[in-house]
Amino acid sequence: MAFLSPFLLACAAALAVPLWLHLRRKRRQVPVEFPSLRYLKMAAARMKRQVRVEDLGLLLLRLLLLALLATAFARPVLRSSSNWFGAGRAVESVVVIDATASMDWHGPGGSRLDTAKHLARSWIADLDRADAVALWVLTDKLEPVVPVAITDRGQLLRAIDAITPSEGSSSLAPVFTAAREWAATSGVGRKELLVITDNQPAAWDWPAGGFFHRSWQRSGTSLVVLAPDSLRASNICVAGVEWDAHALREGAMLTGVAKLVNHGDVAATDLLECRLGGQTLLRKPVALAAGGSLDVPLALPVPTLDAPVLAGEVALAGDALACDDRWCFALPVRRTFHALIVDRNGGMGGGMRGSFFLAKALAAGGAGKAQVIEADAWGAQASAGIDALWFTGGAVTGEAAWAKALAFAEGGGTVVVTADAPPDPLPKSWPVAAGEEVALPAGRIATRLLVPAHPLFDGLWGEQTPFPPLPQKTVRRCVPAATAKVLATLAGELPLLVELPHGKGRVLWLNASADRSWGDLPLSPAFVPLIQQLARASELAIQTTTACWVGEAWPDLAKFPEAATWPAPNDAGQSPRALHSGVYDAVSKTGKTVWRCAVNVRRAESDLRPLEQAKLQAMLPGRVVAGAQGVREWREESRREVPLWPWLLGAAALVFLAEGWISAAAAKRRSAAAGGAAVVADGPRFRARPSGGRPAT
Repeated sequence: MAFLSPFLLACAAALAVPLWLHLRRKRRQVPVEFPSLRYLKMAAARMKRQVRVEDLGLLLLRLLLLALLATAFARPVLRSSSNWFGAGRAVESVVVIDATASMDWHGPGGSRLDTAKHLARSWIADLDRADAVALWVLTDKLEPVVPVAITDRGQLLRAIDAITPSEGSSSLAPVFTAAREWAATSGVGRKELLVITDNQPAAWDWPAGGFFHRSWQRSGTSLVVLAPDSLRASNICVAGVEWDAHALREGAMLTGVAKLVNHGDVAATDLLECRLGGQTLLRKPVALAAGGSLDVPLALPVPTLDAPVLAGEVALAGDALACDDRWCFALPVRRTFHALIVDRNGGMGGGMRGSFFLAKALAAGGAGKAQVIEADAWGAQASAGIDALWFTGGAVTGEAAWAKALAFAEGGGTVVVTADAPPDPLPKSWPVAAGEEVALPAGRIATRLLVPAHPLFDGLWGEQTPFPPLPQKTVRRCVPAATAKVLATLAGELPLLVELPHGKGRVLWLNASADRSWGDLPLSPAFVPLIQQLARASELAIQTTTACWVGEAWPDLAKFPEAATWPAPNDAGQSPRALHSGVYDAVSKTGKTVWRCAVNVRRAESDLRPLEQAKLQAMLPGRVVAGAQGVREWREESRREVPLWPWLLGAAALVFLAEGWISAAAAKRRSAAAGGAAVVADGPRFRARPSGGRPAT
């Protein structure tokens, strides 16, 4: 016999209470009338014998009652193969099959998922026909394939045969959360939970110990965690690829690093390939030490593209787990932009004007093309093919010039104005209410990004690479417009960059100037990348993420001017989530590819070495077994394991009734005996009198 809650045996200490009360109790003498001393001695001896027997029986019954209750609270179970104690009662089971990415590992006998399906069939076949079974499958989420326990074996076996491997992550947290709710429901029989999983570390990377300690013990559900095999699987994978995507342009060289990891106890060799558009552009043999990692440098020429995103994959030749042998990537291509700089009249002579440095920064590295015109020429200038429009040095000469600039922004363009010499009066829809100029202390002035995730900053500046201080000597006090947003500040309080949405485009106000009379901004390391980011602000604004994990929602396409949708990976209709790894296109109704997304398997699935069985067994309130033999042994034990506490509670109820009946009967006898005679003690002399007569001496 065993106890499921042995700590409650401490309740047996309550046995000392009735024993202590029994020993401390002082018996009250009952006066008895007697005719002579001889009858008194005979009555006293008879009453003494009755009291001894009576009190001892009550004491034993009370001790037995407390002992039965304490033992029942400890929930004893008895191993029995007979039906006398209920060993043959019906069983309600839930079978959970892990069908995540790691279960697709192929061993000598096929994939682990195939082995898991075979074990599930064997488990169901060993149950009695009256036993009911539910079937859950863990993919990228928990899917109750057969949500309610049924006895139809054919339906269960067909559901098991239909299970296919997924590429989701294998956290078992949702399994046991749902199982706890199932265990709390009422049922007619004993409940069993079978979880078939490879026990990789990622499956138990959640507060499992505390979960089972706090809530699972009370469920009374038998639990067995079954591993398909006891093999210590090894695996190598492409853990990730990092690209220098900010220099990605047609005709340039794309450089990066691929990280390879060997999750095994032996050294391994493989062949690394990089493919773009189905064409292999690079091959490298690699060798990895046992349990080691390797960084492989990559360099590829960027081909001519007809899509806004360059997509490809870095892959190994492959091993027993194929889903993590490739890393898919999609990188937005930085196309060449065209910018128009409007400078004030008479500002074209001399090479130190703000427009000179802006044009150099915009064209640096072949990122863009810049044209400089005077303010008077802006009225007749065509804006077709222009991505960004710059006004510097007071180039906005009036309402008409600004109205044309706003029309350009409303069509989807970007208008950038600098803080030097704003027009007077300010035109409508100016991004800030400009104030007086302020001289700053000498040196570099601290900056702060208020919206680090903004497309203008994302990937360039952040916590690891903060936006640098600027060598600015002059700024302007200002109050942003009601609909404007401050993206960055200077000197702790002064707005540095303000964004004002306008139509499909935007107006950006920069509280600085490339004019050297305002400071040394052109000498800052942030000058060129910031100016180029501002020029492609419209392009960046409609971009979204290009990468996600299997099981995550597709990137949002609401920002794109054309309505587009993501395809389901199996082409079976729309899906809100990415279900398989690969590169997928978001296609508009006209068939145009507006964006691409690379989907990869979470690399926590790559470590196939199981959690130590001793550590897992200490954490779980059930059995951890492996293979068909392990589940067979557990089945033999579980079928003989019968709960005894219902029987003990019934016995305690009978003892309680018996104790009450005996106590009542004893009290009745004592009352009857007290009515027939009385003994009166008066000092050293005894007096006896007949009932109803006068006392005699």
